[in-house]
Amino acid sequence: MITKLNNAVIRLRSALWFRPTVASIGAAALALLLAGTDRLLPEFIAIPEVDGGSVKELLTLLASAMLTVTTVTLSALLVVLNMAVSQASPRALPGLMADEVTQNALSTFIATFVFALFGMLGLAIEAYDKSGLSLLFGCGLVLTIMALRYLVQWIHHIASTLRLGNIAARVHADTQASIDRFLSDPLMGAHPAAAKREVEDGTATLATTRSAYLCGIDMEEMQEIAARNGLTIELLCRPGDFLHRDRPAIAIHIGEERLDDALRGKLLDCFLLGEERSYHQDPLLGLQILGEMASRALSPGINDPKTAIICLDRLEALLSQAARPPEQEEVPRHERLSLPALTFDTMLDRAMHSIARDAAPNVEVVLRQIAALERIGMAAGSERIQPALMNMLGLTADYARNAIAVAQDREAVEQAAMRARRRLSGCLTPAG
Repeated sequence: MITKLNNAVIRLRSALWFRPTVASIGAAALALLLAGTDRLLPEFIAIPEVDGGSVKELLTLLASAMLTVTTVTLSALLVVLNMAVSQASPRALPGLMADEVTQNALSTFIATFVFALFGMLGLAIEAYDKSGLSLLFGCGLVLTIMALRYLVQWIHHIASTLRLGNIAARVHADTQASIDRFLSDPLMGAHPAAAKREVEDGTATLATTRSAYLCGIDMEEMQEIAARNGLTIELLCRPGDFLHRDRPAIAIHIGEERLDDALRGKLLDCFLLGEERSYHQDPLLGLQILGEMASRALSPGINDPKTAIICLDRLEALLSQAARPPEQEEVPRHERLSLPALTFDTMLDRAMHSIARDAAPNVEVVLRQIAALERIGMAAGSERIQPALMNMLGLTADYARNAIAVAQDREAVEQAAMRARRRLSGCLTPAG
């Protein structure tokens, strides 16, 4: 249940409609509550009177101005989102849509417009008495000040958001939080799944009825269902995988209880599916986005190696974090569940393989990637990750060797790769 609530909160947070809707409802309610305030206020409270014509002029000006400002804001936001799709990655859109400054600005603009609209409707039917007119005028002034404040802040914010470095920083922050959650609970409380093998007798497999990404798994609910029905469940996927009806997602070692359609439905309901991947239980998502941003930056149409280096800086920090061994061995909380392990080898490959391929002709980026691999190994200080680092180091050098035309640049790459191999071999200690 907690996993489902977290997923719902994440979806609402990235939805552009949620905050403006709540703010609009609040603004409409405020405008309606101001009617008849003379009957509600104590006699000793005196409120200065404001002419009804002045109130109407203010509300008319507010409604017109906020409608224009909201239109301009949405237009600029679409430009930013289009730029992110074309130059960064379409997978970065949910993070940009969840931006608090943009959502707060839109909410204020739309709420001010709704307040002015409902206020004018109240004036048309003469719903406000003298105190109500004064309070309506005062609330309109407060909303005007708030709208101006958010407009100035948003103009500065949107200018900084246009920079690819800031998009990379946003992806880095979301991925860092995801890796922190992963390192604290790598198997989400389950046992590690055994190596891939053929399905045994007495094992049933389940697949989802719709094609979608696995955004999360409600492990607590699945454990409860398994314990109640005497089942041992092996999950065949992790959050971030794409599921469909022909891909088994669950292998069930059936006990004495029969696996009926109702039970199948309950188990599949523990999967949180969506059209887009989520950072919450999927640390690979941010690593892939940064890798994709670097590859796009190196494409002939963009040709921006500095952005690729910025992405490598971020990936170095994230992979150094992911490479550290866990402080203590995880104790399974869900004894009837097993889950495939997510290894550092997979993280490194998803993050850097495409960059090694696309950066091959660019000696500057190749040297930065070699340095990043070297520093990741030195930060982790464990022999456990040495094969993955050595393999990626060799792959990066091989791609560059075949793509760089200038002999001096090839020699620089060879020397950097050789130096990195020596340092990695000397600084990594046996695991355990």
